[in-house]
Amino acid sequence: MKQNSLIILASVFLLLGITACSSKKQKLADEILQQEKSLYSDSSMVPDPVKAKKVIDSYVSYADQFPEDTLSANYLFKAGDISSKINEIDQSIQLFARLLKTYPENKNAPFAIFLQGFIYENQAGNPVKARPYYEEFLRKYPDHPIAGDVSFSLENLGKSPEELIREFESMNGSDSTTVADTVATSSN
Repeated sequence: MKQNSLIILASVFLLLGITACSSKKQKLADEILQQEKSLYSDSSMVPDPVKAKKVIDSYVSYADQFPEDTLSANYLFKAGDISSKINEIDQSIQLFARLLKTYPENKNAPFAIFLQGFIYENQAGNPVKARPYYEEFLRKYPDHPIAGDVSFSLENLGKSPEELIREFESMNGSDSTTVADTVATSSN
């Protein structure tokens, strides 16, 4: 009888522990959902920096507390994406790296590699740091739907828009002054 009581007591504690963990997880997920809804206050799709930092912290907190949950990988990806949108370049790179290290098989892994290169190239203005990410992407995912775009980015790394226009025109046999003049005129 005493042994049955111990088994029942242990089962109750286990059930309470699971319920408490589950409710804590659900509460944090619900908070994140509310934060996401208020992140973009207008149609510009540029997040409010204060709200963005709060939701990024919540995403990371969730991933820290519940690393085994499938939402954690998605939250890390979202945190990296939002960090780049508010120009937190280092944080964005680190979050994508964490996603890749912890969840290398996640569906967003290819995009995380690409975005690290993209951020270094376009936001940090550092094509040298971008190159290894583009190369890694093409090595790991040569048949991915965006592999062509990544190849184009790699081939044209460090070129100015004017250089790209001239190359495009020379490949198509166009009069190089036409497009370049149009671009120059429209930017004035």
